[in-house]
Amino acid sequence: MIDISAELNRLADLAELSGPGAAAVLDAGGWSGERRIPATEWVTSWRRGDAWAWIQGDGPAVQVEFTVWHRDVDDEWPDPDTYIDDLYDAAAAELPGLVAQLKSGPLGVRLKSSDEDLTNGADYIEHSAWRVADKVVLAGVKHDDTDVPVQVVVVVRDHAADAEDEGGEWL
Repeated sequence: MIDISAELNRLADLAELSGPGAAAVLDAGGWSGERRIPATEWVTSWRRGDAWAWIQGDGPAVQVEFTVWHRDVDDEWPDPDTYIDDLYDAAAAELPGLVAQLKSGPLGVRLKSSDEDLTNGADYIEHSAWRVADKVVLAGVKHDDTDVPVQVVVVVRDHAADAEDEGGEWL
């Protein structure tokens, strides 16, 4: 699994998490810009090795999501329900190693546990989340839809960020 500790540390240091600021951090970290949404002035989809990063939102409310592990779901499996549980278990088994990597990296001493729900309403199969000054760093396992892979992600966003549309989806 790719180590994104340096990028998380730089993102946490930004006074305001913005699209151009996040893009500059990813570019400096050796990520390749893949795709730009016409409405933004910055590249929104990035790749390094087998990992992906997305800059989500526009304006002052921006979130950066890294996908560091993913496995596709295939409808042709004999028993998809049994197999999906195996995928969830495999992803959940990756999470403790990722959390340990984050805690031992450059951001580790700054990660502060919190009693508040830091998921911003998103559903995670399992997750760990921390505050870093005015930012939230969350590592979790998610599966948004039956047509998308099971993923282990790390999310960075401003603590007060609200970049969701009316349906609760990140823009």
